[in-house]
Amino acid sequence: MDDELVSLPAYVTQRNGVYQYVRRVPEDLVGLFAGTRIQRSLRTRLPGEARHRAAAVDLQIEQEFDAARRRAGLEAALLPTVDWTWSEWQKVIDYLKARWLRDDLKERLGNATGEHFSQEARGRPLWLDDRRLRSAIDRHRKLKGMTVTQYDAEGAPSLRRTLSVIRVPLPIANPYREEFMAAALRVEVEALELIFKRESGETIEYPHPDMIEGPWKCNRVLPGASAASWEMPTEKMPASGKALSLSNPPRTLSDCIAEWKRERVRLRKKIDPHLVNDMQKTVARFASHSGVAQIRQIERHHIVRFRDSLFDEGRYKVATINKKVGFVTTLISLAATKGWIEKDIDGGIYIEVPEDEDKRESYTTEEINTLFAHPVFTAGARSKAVKAGGELQFWLPLISCCHGLISSEILQLGPDTIVQHPGTEVWCFRVTTAGSRSIKAYSRERFVPIRNELLDLGLLDLVTFARSSSLSTLWASIGPSRDNVSMVSNYFSAHWTSFARKQLKEPSERTSLYSFRHAFKDEMDRREVPLEVKRALLGHADGGTTGRYGTKKSPRPVDIGRLKAAIDTLEWEFMAKLMKPR
Repeated sequence: MDDELVSLPAYVTQRNGVYQYVRRVPEDLVGLFAGTRIQRSLRTRLPGEARHRAAAVDLQIEQEFDAARRRAGLEAALLPTVDWTWSEWQKVIDYLKARWLRDDLKERLGNATGEHFSQEARGRPLWLDDRRLRSAIDRHRKLKGMTVTQYDAEGAPSLRRTLSVIRVPLPIANPYREEFMAAALRVEVEALELIFKRESGETIEYPHPDMIEGPWKCNRVLPGASAASWEMPTEKMPASGKALSLSNPPRTLSDCIAEWKRERVRLRKKIDPHLVNDMQKTVARFASHSGVAQIRQIERHHIVRFRDSLFDEGRYKVATINKKVGFVTTLISLAATKGWIEKDIDGGIYIEVPEDEDKRESYTTEEINTLFAHPVFTAGARSKAVKAGGELQFWLPLISCCHGLISSEILQLGPDTIVQHPGTEVWCFRVTTAGSRSIKAYSRERFVPIRNELLDLGLLDLVTFARSSSLSTLWASIGPSRDNVSMVSNYFSAHWTSFARKQLKEPSERTSLYSFRHAFKDEMDRREVPLEVKRALLGHADGGTTGRYGTKKSPRPVDIGRLKAAIDTLEWEFMAKLMKPR
């Protein structure tokens, strides 16, 4: 069904309600067309029809571009790739990922103001407009269901267009065609997931496409130049005076990451993709800051200055700075072990972590009443932004505040986890690992009685809707499977940070969505709830204090009637003013 939320290609826009096809003329063809861009009316106001017509126009335009290149003799400017090995094609894949992330950043910069670059803004994120974000989400879902063959058939024209900037053609046939397309599919999915992290407020650093070293950098030609004029630049003598050899070519920190991954495979250890992404963006940021690419040129002062620059920004905690510095020093140590460089970097670079850095604050009673006085909770108002998550914006803060569940536990609630406790009529949230769910520790598995007010507000209606819609969770914004839980969690956290900042006059930097869980514990302390009941409701083990997490022991079972009585004892002033969702 057509509506305003239908995702459209980036080259389709709207003017006076009518959809238009708009494309820039490629750099190598500027001057061969009447202008620098092509615009054609699609003569429709319907998104679905515009999408189909745009696909036909795009194919026609690509054919015109190809014909213009043949007439101008520009096809000869493509790099000869017949002798390339996978090493060269892997660099092309790296370029694609960097290019997609750079294009995303350019879209965000169009909405930037000076405030975003102010020290007082403390790294305030640049967000995409809602239409672009929905398009990215739809693209991500589509790619996850695509085979490599389908990606080749549908994505080849777009890839060819992107790579024309660096004069690289797609591999024509195997042995590398299928492998290249599989790698391109993988990195496009990875790039979209990094874009989602960027959208949730996380800083994503990645090298500029022009910084990716590849054969096109050595064979840069102008349109009309002949293949005979291509020359490989000579390598400069390193500072040590030793000549470079083929057995020890110049290597970068990115090469060290690749070697680190190979070592993990050899040792049969897990490779965490999130850790690898964090390493890559740190390495890119270090290279940009230091101006040094080759590992043999990296010296101690480069790392110290990089560390100090992170600290001076005021955006990162000390533990995070140490982690980022640790990535660089670990990779250099690996290079020394492999004999790629003569010596390692000496220690003593880390910063001592302040004792109170990781402590979080609760929301005060006044702050909680202010937050829940918003029309989202009292008048049925809803933000239509993707990050707000539909009905999540009402239910997630409410459940977290009144029951102590964290956002990842709430997001994984499904029709099978809103249940009556065995042998009783007490409705509960069942926090469990069943159904491939993930929780922080085994001790977090528990039954948490539900306040009657939430049942009156229609919680069971969500259960009915989820069952009828074949959803695995209670939340339509996640979709039929739980694959998007992490993404939705990041988005909602970003939404809540912005929401709370607007509602509270002076929000503390140490408050967040997680502060509701601390407020829940504070309220139990005020009501003098017994320790074993608090442990059972929060999922804390007997082996530690209620303020410490991560133990694998199970909390001691407590009678469900006592848990229900404790939950109902807690008083929340805002509860009487809440409006039942439609």
